[in-house]
Amino acid sequence: MHESNWQMSFGERAAMEGVLAQLKPRLSIEIGTAGGGSLATITRHSEEVHSFDLDHSGEVVGRFPDVQFHSGDSHELLPKMLAAFTEEGRNVDFVLVDGDHSSDGVKRDVEDLLDSPAISETIIVLHDTANELVRDGLERVSYEAYPKVSLAELDFVGGYVMSTRELNGELWGGLGLIWVSTREPRYYRDIRDSPYHAAAEILRAGRDARFGPAAG
Repeated sequence: MHESNWQMSFGERAAMEGVLAQLKPRLSIEIGTAGGGSLATITRHSEEVHSFDLDHSGEVVGRFPDVQFHSGDSHELLPKMLAAFTEEGRNVDFVLVDGDHSSDGVKRDVEDLLDSPAISETIIVLHDTANELVRDGLERVSYEAYPKVSLAELDFVGGYVMSTRELNGELWGGLGLIWVSTREPRYYRDIRDSPYHAAAEILRAGRDARFGPAAG
């Protein structure tokens, strides 16, 4: 919770801790590691962890000797690793998606996960679901096409409007959660049929009213 290089709000950190403490994953994947803040929490709760990033710093690799690091494009590396897990009959218990923040990039990461038989009883946590590019990619995933998706909640934890000079008015943060289970029924009859207004839509409307639609 107190990692200084963890690029999440305290509310997001608490939610991650809660999910991992309940799940107690045997096998976890992190897509996007940066300074290793979230990786520290994932490794504390998991038996085996695989980290994917374009490049891992020597400092991060040195801090986590038990983590298996995969440096390069996750869109190339992740499907190969998932295929290997499938051949071995293994299930991935937990995934954090926090890598490619482009619309097409995050959509591809999520679809690569959902397409894999190794993702069958899995909690997938998504970071920066309030960001407009990330949100667009996540909303273009056809969750209803995957019977094993029990729940797709893109506002598990709400995001925020940035106030720093460099990012003032931009939307960042927020956690989404995808619950994959071949045993559990769908939480909603329609995966997009939520009983409440999406927090990101309300946040965006407030941001536009304060800063104008062109902000961010």
